[in-house]
Amino acid sequence: MTTNESICERLREIRTARGFTLGDVERKSHRAIRAVVLGSYERGDRALSVKKAISLANFYGVPLSFLLEEPRKSAREPLGVVLDLRQVKQLIHNQELVSSHTYEIRTICTFISGLVQQRNDYNGEILSIRGTDITCLALALGKNVVDLIDTLKELRLVINTQ
Repeated sequence: MTTNESICERLREIRTARGFTLGDVERKSHRAIRAVVLGSYERGDRALSVKKAISLANFYGVPLSFLLEEPRKSAREPLGVVLDLRQVKQLIHNQELVSSHTYEIRTICTFISGLVQQRNDYNGEILSIRGTDITCLALALGKNVVDLIDTLKELRLVINTQ
């Protein structure tokens, strides 16, 4: 459940994650966000209006929901998958499919190619991808892990999940 304290905590976390002091935020926002006011929001001493929450979310470049909703907790570590590199090669040459999912397919293929290069594994027919790699790819595509794995299965790239 979202609480005032959790919103205040997220405000502070996002500011510090960006390496900003309260003064930095004031300077970078051209004084639209005052340091003393932001500090009051972060401590919970001042009520945060919807208008100001939108302004802060825009300043930090995050969706408003990031500030207002509890983060979704995964029940366990994300699954890894084993991909069929032969299918990846066929996918690259399937112009009809590539044109209907251009951004996704290019991103997936670029990511997979990068892993193959990083591991110096050019002769393999399969590639094991760790859960953390899946999470990174999902973030790059703006998807959650489950949806990404479903997409990979739909594209017939998955041999199995780990």
